Amino acid sequence: GESWVLTHVSICSLHRACQIMIYSHFFPNSLSRITMKLLLAATLAASAAAFAPSGLNVRSSSLGMAFESELGVQDPLGFFDPLGLLDDADQERFDRLRYVEIKHGRICQLAFLGQIVTRYGVHLPGDID
Repeated sequence: GESWVLTHVSICSLHRACQIMIYSHFFPNSLSRITMKLLLAATLAASAAAFAPSGLNVRSSSLGMAFESELGVQDPLGFFDPLGLLDDADQERFDRLRYVEIKHGRICQLAFLGQIVTRYGVHLPGDID
C-alpha cells in the first residue's frame, strides 16, 4: 500500500544522500557545506515517512486462526516462525510481535544513519565525559 511506497522512497533518498556524501568526500570542492546540510535535512524529512503509522488495522475474532494469510508471508517459506512463538497465540499477540519487530527495525535504521553521519564528520558539540 501507500506506506510501503513511502518507505521505499525514503530508503531511496537515504541511498542517494549516501552516494552524494561519498562523492563530496573525494571531491570536497564540488559541494558546499550548506548543500550537504540541506541534503541531510531533506533526507531526514523523507525518512520520516517510515515512522508514520500504517493505515492497515485488520482485526479478527477467531482465536484459532492460522497466520498463513497475513501480509509478508511469501513463498517458498510461507509463514516463518522457527521458534514457535505464535503456536498458541491469538491475533492480538501476533499484532504486538509484528509492531515490536517493525519498531526495532526502525531504531536500527536510525542507528545506522547515525553511524554514517558520524563517520562523515558531523559531531555534536561538547565532550563525551
